[in-house]
Parts: sequence; C-alpha cells; structure tokens
Amino acid sequence: MKRIILIDAYAQIYRSFFAVRGLTNPRGEPVNALYGIARFLLGLDEHQPSDFGAVAFDKGKCQRRCEILPEYKAQRPPMPDDLRSQVAPIKEWLNAFGWPMLEQEGVEADDLIASVVALREDKQVDILSHDKDLMQLVNEQVHILQPDKSSAWISLGEAEVEEKFAVRPEFIVDYLAMLGDASDNIRGVEGVGAKTAAKLIQQFGPIENIFAHLEEAGSPRVQEKLRQSWELLLRNRELIRLDHDCLPNWPGLQSIRRQKPDWPAILKLAEEQGFRSITESIRKKLDQQNPDQLTLF
Repeated sequence: MKRIILIDAYAQIYRSFFAVRGLTNPRGEPVNALYGIARFLLGLDEHQPSDFGAVAFDKGKCQRRCEILPEYKAQRPPMPDDLRSQVAPIKEWLNAFGWPMLEQEGVEADDLIASVVALREDKQVDILSHDKDLMQLVNEQVHILQPDKSSAWISLGEAEVEEKFAVRPEFIVDYLAMLGDASDNIRGVEGVGAKTAAKLIQQFGPIENIFAHLEEAGSPRVQEKLRQSWELLLRNRELIRLDHDCLPNWPGLQSIRRQKPDWPAILKLAEEQGFRSITESIRKKLDQQNPDQLTLF
C-alpha cells in the first residue's frame, strides 16, 4: 500500500510503560514498555500495511525552542531508569519488524515527522500519535491515526480535527498558542480557555486578525488579557510551530521503506523475554511464512 506511516516513538513508548505495570522477564528485568510495544507492532503488522514508514525518536533538547524559552520542557522529570533500560531492546524489536528509525541530535520527533510530511512525494501519510501539536499537519493527504479501546483505528482528517477542537488544522498553532501547553512548560493567555480560543479563531482567524479586531474580540476582560499577551502569543506560536526542514540530506522515500518482519528473529526475542502470551501469534505468522522454519525452535 503506497502510503507512509509515521510513529512518534517516545509517545508510544511512554503510553506502553504506564499502561502495563510490574512486568518483568525471567531475569527480573522490567519489560512492561517492551511488551506493550511488541503487541503494538504485531497490531500494526496485522492491520496497518504500508510501503513506507518510520519511527521518530527525540534526541536531546531542541536548540531553537530552548533559545526562545530556556525553561522549555524543563519541568519534565528524567526518564525512569526502568524505562531507559528498555529503549535499546525496543529498538531491536523495531528493527526486527522492519521499521526504519529516525533520530537526529537536537531535533524532536514531531519535527522529524513534519519534515517527512513535507517530503512525502504526494503519498498519503498517517501519523500515529495523540499529540495535539501534530494536528497542525493534517490536510487532505495527512491524517492522524489513533487506536481506540476496541482495538480498531480512528483516522482524524480535516473534518475530525475541526470537530474535536472547533478549529481547522491550519489554525491549530494559533489555538494552542492561546491555550499554552503545561506538558511543555508553555504558559497560555490567562483567562482564555479552549471555548474562547476556538470562538475567537472561528470569528476572526489567526492571531493577527484577532488583534486587528480586538475591540470586537469577546468581553472587555478577554480583550485586555489578549492585549497584554501579544508577545507571549507570538512566542508561543514559534514554540508550537513544527519545523519542516530537519532532513536537509534526505535520500528519498526509499530510505524509509518498510521491510518484511523477520519472524524467526521476533520469535527468538519474544522467547528470550518470556512473552508467552504473544509467542503463539508469532508462531502462526512464522508458520504462514515458512512452516519448515518452525523446526528451528
């Protein structure tokens, strides 16, 4: 299927880490995030085929954003040791499943994803993430893909983003600039919540247009809060805006072509970690591929 699937690695890894608690392998090592990712990868192989794809990892702090806001993400605690020890094994599983990985010093995963989107060569792109910032990339060819509780997948296009946030994707940056983002240590406009921000954008459009009609923008209190926040809003917009030029030496889409899973290697990894509940599924995959290989184990 000629589409691109892009995954925000640590967003998915952290979700797995907190969703599965207390799981260890036969050696007593924590493997809760690894197990969650293993199941996630099996689900992708089963339900989300694509010719191209990549898993994007954060690596270090974004210099551009830290120059704008030195305290950017400064409140976040360090990665738990029990999770840090699972990152290398997770990458081993990703490699066995045939997923290319993107990682660049000083670049965030969201910016790597935005850069691939800019270089997509007219391919349909599905981004696996719950990150609001990535909603700014949504258009006719770029959707957000999210698993739901029934193990199905929800695709968010332009209409779905607008229904969810009450603003179109092209205004998500302005919308989030007003709200701020506590998880990134970005302060929003005091007294302006989601409903007010959406209403202002619906009425006037981007931030510049809101300020051009400030005397009509809500109550006098809201007008004054906005008037005091002009520089804050411009700063926030630069922090939230994703970079689209983080891959200057891009070798082309062939560099992110998904490879077929190496099922013998995946079965070996699962057995090493004691993942009995998923080894049967892996054996079935291996049996479908080449029944004779079962004699190896």
